[in-house]
Amino acid sequence: MQSQLPEFRHVKQAYAARLIHSVLTNERGPALLELVAYDDHHFRVIFAASYFQLAEGSAAPSKSQWSTLKKKLKRRDRRIFVFRAHGLLDNTDAGNGGRCFFEFGFMWK
Repeated sequence: MQSQLPEFRHVKQAYAARLIHSVLTNERGPALLELVAYDDHHFRVIFAASYFQLAEGSAAPSKSQWSTLKKKLKRRDRRIFVFRAHGLLDNTDAGNGGRCFFEFGFMWK
């Protein structure tokens, strides 16, 4: 059974970019590489995997690190809906210049 996605409200891409840039900036610098807007008003974020501090020997961010990122987003704007799908885009691991992605939108309520 497929779950229904919420209807997303339109926000300016500049606002979404500022918000995501602030969330994805840490002591290692800004990680946002690209923000793609879709017709249904949700966004895909592509960012440098260097945003995450990987455990030694780990090739990808942990589930906990993804959860922490989602919580940071929700603290900035509680109307943000983060899609379940996320991960590495490239065939490289996160420690070697890989790129990560997640998708989100702004709910009406």
